Amino acid sequence: MSEIPVLIAGGGVAGLSAAVFLARYGVPTLLVERHPEPSTDPRARALNPRTMELYRAVGLEQTIGRVRSPIADHTVVAHAEFLAGPELLRLPNRLDTGSDALSPCRWAAIDQNQLEPLLRAHAVQTGADVRYHHEVVAVDNEPDGVGALVRDHRTGREERVRADYLVVADGAHSPVRRMLDVGQDGSDILARKVNIYFDADLREPLQGRKIVALTVRNPAVHGFLTSIDGAKRWRFAVSLRPGDDVADFTEERCVHLLRTAIGMDDLPIVIDRVSETPWEISGQVAHRMRVGRAFVAGDAAHVMPPVGTFGVATAVQDVFNLAWKIALHHRGVAGSGLLDTYETERLPVARHTTALTVERYGLVNGKPGDARDSAIRQRATMFGYTYPEGAFVPDGTPAPGPVEDPDHPTAAPGCRAPHLTLEHNGTALSPVDLMGRGLVLVAGPDWQQTADLSDACVEQHRIGDTLHDPTGDFTRRYGINDDGAVLIRPDGFIAWRSPATPHPDVLPTVVDQVLFR
Repeated sequence: MSEIPVLIAGGGVAGLSAAVFLARYGVPTLLVERHPEPSTDPRARALNPRTMELYRAVGLEQTIGRVRSPIADHTVVAHAEFLAGPELLRLPNRLDTGSDALSPCRWAAIDQNQLEPLLRAHAVQTGADVRYHHEVVAVDNEPDGVGALVRDHRTGREERVRADYLVVADGAHSPVRRMLDVGQDGSDILARKVNIYFDADLREPLQGRKIVALTVRNPAVHGFLTSIDGAKRWRFAVSLRPGDDVADFTEERCVHLLRTAIGMDDLPIVIDRVSETPWEISGQVAHRMRVGRAFVAGDAAHVMPPVGTFGVATAVQDVFNLAWKIALHHRGVAGSGLLDTYETERLPVARHTTALTVERYGLVNGKPGDARDSAIRQRATMFGYTYPEGAFVPDGTPAPGPVEDPDHPTAAPGCRAPHLTLEHNGTALSPVDLMGRGLVLVAGPDWQQTADLSDACVEQHRIGDTLHDPTGDFTRRYGINDDGAVLIRPDGFIAWRSPATPHPDVLPTVVDQVLFR
C-alpha cells in the first residue's frame, strides 16, 4: 500500500491547482486523472484578477501572462436571433472591470487547454506525483485518513493508496463525490448541448465584431457560437430539443443548423467534428464540501453556467483556501477545526456565485433583466466575496453580506485585505504579495508589542520598519490607528484586526483561535 499526505482525484484546473498550492507549502501529493492527457478544448478563456492573485502567490503570474488565448482581444458577449442580424442584447465587456485600484493583478486571457499544461509542469517540477489515465474507483473514508483504490487504465492494475486527506476535484459528474454520498442542490438542467466544430469565413456576418460568445435563438435553432482560433475555426454549442440524440447530427443537418444560426443560406461550411456526448448547463451546488478527511472542490462541488469565468475562478479559490489549511494541520501547527472552516467559508460563496451565473446565463439567453446591474454584482463578487464565519476572529463589524463593495472595502475580519501600494526594501508591493506564506501581522508605525509566534508561522511587519507606506493610507484603509494591527491569512483575508495595541496576551490567543489550537 502506498502512503501519501494528500491524494487528489481529478486533474483539471482545480486538481492541478491544488497540487501546485500544496507543493508551495511542501506537502507531497499524488494526483490521479482518468483521462489520458490534459484537455485540448479551449474552455474557460480567461482568469480574473482575483484568481491571478492566487497564482501570483506561487510564482506563476508571469508564466501564465506570457501565454495568450487566440481570442485575447475579443470582447463581445451578445444575444441575437442569428449572427448576421441585429444584436438584441450586449453584455458589458467582461474584462473591463476597472480593477487597477483593486488589485496588483490583471485579467489573463488564457484558455483552459493552455493553462492546464502549465499547471501540470509546475506541479511536477515542485514535487507532485501526477498520473494521467489513473482513477480513484473506491474510497474508504475513515476518521484518521482515507483509503482509496486507484486503477491504472493503461494496464488495468489496481493499487491501494492511504492518504491523510483526499481532495475531490474530478468534475461535474464526480464519481468520487457520489462514492462519498454527497448530493447536490440547485436549478434544473438549463440546457443540454452538443458541440459542432467547423471551419468557415464569418467576416461578413460578424461585421468586424470580435466575439467571445454570441448566443443565437430563433424558431429553428438555439445555441451559442465561440471562436477557436480567432479566425476561421469555430464551435457552435447547439441546444438539444426533446428527443434529439447526438447521432441525429449528421453533416448535412449540422450545415443546415449552422447556416440558420448564422443567417446565410449559402455560406461555405466545413464540418470538422461533432462531440461524442452531450453536455449540460446547470447551476448546482453540493450539499457538503467536507466529509471526514475528504474535501470536495471545483466542478465537483459547484456547477455553473459558462459565463463570467466564475467556474474556474471559484475552483481555484476553493483549493487555495483548502491548501493552506491542510498544510498547517499537516505540520501540526493548526487543530482539526481549521479544516472544518473550508466548508463553512466556501459553501456560501459557491451558492452565491452559482446563483449569479444562472442569472447571467438567463440574460445572455434573452430573459429580462438589467445587464449593467448584473455586471456590477459580478465585479463585486469577483473582488468582494466575504466569509460570514470561519478561520478569523470577528471584531464586531456588521457582516456586509455575501459580498461587500470592493471600492469601499471594510478590511474587517472575514473580508479580503484591500490592495494598496507599500514598499519593502525600496520595492513596491501590495498586501497581496504577503499571501501564500503563513499568517502575516502588519502593524501601524506606533505598534510596540513583540511576541514569539514562530511556532505558528506568523511573519511580522511594522509600517516604517520592514514595510513603508508611501501614500500614508494604510491605517485608514485597514481601519486601525497608528498603534493598531491586522493579521492577514495566507489567502489574503483578514484574520483579526485591532484598532489599537491590545494587551500582550491577546495576540497569542488570537492566533490560537484562528488556527483552532
